[in-house]
Amino acid sequence: MDANVIRQEVETTYEKVKSLAGWTVDKNVVLTITSYYVTSEREFDAVSLSRVMDAIKSRAGWLSPLRGNLLPMMAAFLDQPGADIEKEVNRLFAKQQVLKGLGFRNTIHSYLAALLVTNDPELYEVEARQAKRLYDAIKKQHFFLTSDDDYAYAVLLGKRGENPIEHAKSMRMYYDALRTEGFRSGNELQWLSQVLTYIEIKHDPNLITRAAEILSHFKRTTKIRPVHYPMIGFLTVFGIDDAELKKIVELTHTLEESKLFKWNREMALSIAIGYIMHELTESAEAASVSLATSIELIIQAQQAVMAATIAAMVASSTANSSNS
Repeated sequence: MDANVIRQEVETTYEKVKSLAGWTVDKNVVLTITSYYVTSEREFDAVSLSRVMDAIKSRAGWLSPLRGNLLPMMAAFLDQPGADIEKEVNRLFAKQQVLKGLGFRNTIHSYLAALLVTNDPELYEVEARQAKRLYDAIKKQHFFLTSDDDYAYAVLLGKRGENPIEHAKSMRMYYDALRTEGFRSGNELQWLSQVLTYIEIKHDPNLITRAAEILSHFKRTTKIRPVHYPMIGFLTVFGIDDAELKKIVELTHTLEESKLFKWNREMALSIAIGYIMHELTESAEAASVSLATSIELIIQAQQAVMAATIAAMVASSTANSSNS
């Protein structure tokens, strides 16, 4: 890993994405798209992404949550090498319609969740029902915290097919324990508690200890925010060691030297974590991810969390402007 080379890739890709997205698209969205391409070590292709955006717009109504600021971000998730764009877009809408039909609201989060549904049409409804049962169980544990921004993890974790009530209880146990270890209460902590059940739902105190150690490490060495909590969860369950944490911090500091991150330092850590995670998950054995179905699923899950957070910030900013 050459941190300076990665920084140059980020800066170059950012300018390309910004040029395509335009000035109306929030900088956090542009950085998220940039992160997605760089962390997965893919070359950004403006022509390809434009085609995906056009395909989505042709299917989305004027009031669709896919329109506007978040359109290029969703397009980036579908912009896979060699993919049949029309097929990918139609599949996204088909998955989202199944989720919607089972009670998931028509928001950007249901589309993010649809990305994580298996591509086999025969499994759409099966996975959607598993996700809805888990989501409902989570909401019973945390009524006020649980909302549409939990859809993606309900789909991701619902695939395990565990008893949803027991699964949600385990999440709540993790949440309560993590609160006493320096983590702030809120949506991000709930996402972290969900991630800790990704490989095994049985409550494991060792995961709490390790998550707290990783939080402490980042607090000492860089700028850690609640938005990073779910990523701490992935680093925890995949057994990332201190040597890899050091690499993450080194890459973060190098990225922070770029003017892109002057007011977005939290994104530097997000990109660094994503990049190192991608490197490690290229060898499942190295990261202890034998139960992970694919590298891309993990990367997409991380990006979905970031995207959900951005969506919330954009919505909040818009609401505040309207109220003013």
